[in-house]
Amino acid sequence: MKHVTRDNPEWFQEWANEYDSTLGKVKRHHTLLDLVVTVSGIKRNDRILDIGCGTGLLSLKFLNKTDCTITAIDSSAQMLKIFQEKIETCNLTEKIHCAQKSAEDMDFQSHQFDIIAATVALHHVNVKEPVIKNIYDYLKDGGRFVIGEIDMDTTGKLDDPERLVRILNYLTKEFELAMKEGGIPAFERMYDNGKKHILNDGEYCIGFGQWEKLCRNAGFKNVQVSPVKGFEWFKVLLATK
Repeated sequence: MKHVTRDNPEWFQEWANEYDSTLGKVKRHHTLLDLVVTVSGIKRNDRILDIGCGTGLLSLKFLNKTDCTITAIDSSAQMLKIFQEKIETCNLTEKIHCAQKSAEDMDFQSHQFDIIAATVALHHVNVKEPVIKNIYDYLKDGGRFVIGEIDMDTTGKLDDPERLVRILNYLTKEFELAMKEGGIPAFERMYDNGKKHILNDGEYCIGFGQWEKLCRNAGFKNVQVSPVKGFEWFKVLLATK
């Protein structure tokens, strides 16, 4: 059997085809996105960069909140195709520009964005420090960086039993919610993701203490962390330039 990893286009194709109909229906994911929009302090006419936009769930929530312009990037052509269809259907081509680009390959002008947001996206980046420093550079003075992620530390040796138990303590909650809210298809996808987290196969989660340290080292002075109500193992970090 061919091994399909997150870095393989086949993995993205399967994920894109199922995302909105499985994990896109999971309540905690929408609760997380709503909190990201709230803490971002979005204002009318803000310029936003959505990193790892996927099928556009967060971008559309930003636009539902107020009038703004969004640059949305993702490394998956399949995800972007689905998002682009939504943009055209909703007549939002003047408000959202999509580009196939990974977080590691970003190349924007300094002081360009009011808000840069990433939800369950930057944990796919193995070496995070250069990306966070670029994000700081791309923000205007007073700009806000918002991360929405699971507060799970998967660093350490893969064969460390204590590390395994630490990860499973988080994943068990995710498995339960996926089954409850998305049925077998969502559970299968979450179970597949869970194995990738355990094996650091394209998934490199860190805890929010580590996220905060990365942001402060990049130059952010004001960093605040808020748990997602009802799903406290997910958190949102707001860092202001």
